[in-house]
Amino acid sequence: MNIKTHIGRLRIAALIEGITCIALYLVAMPLKYGAGIESAVRIPGMIHGVFFIAYLILLLPVFKQQKWSFLTLLLCGIASIVPFMTFWADHIYFKKVIQKERINDFLEE
Repeated sequence: MNIKTHIGRLRIAALIEGITCIALYLVAMPLKYGAGIESAVRIPGMIHGVFFIAYLILLLPVFKQQKWSFLTLLLCGIASIVPFMTFWADHIYFKKVIQKERINDFLEE
């Protein structure tokens, strides 16, 4: 993933948002509600929140650059709300953008 491109930054944010969601559901929340450790969700929750917002913000330049339909933008935005769906959005939408860019680069050479 190339951090220098809009899609690269979006893919990184989607990956981290998804991983922190898993950490919250499988580690932090069981510690909070099962073991009574109230602070278990503080740091993973904050990291997840930051990347949730970053994902939504980084989605906009890709939407504009790729000339996606509003429905595609909406589906990718909803992906940040439904647990683990950012992995789906990456697989269905974001990887296609990378493939399209590679094809265009190849054809330009």
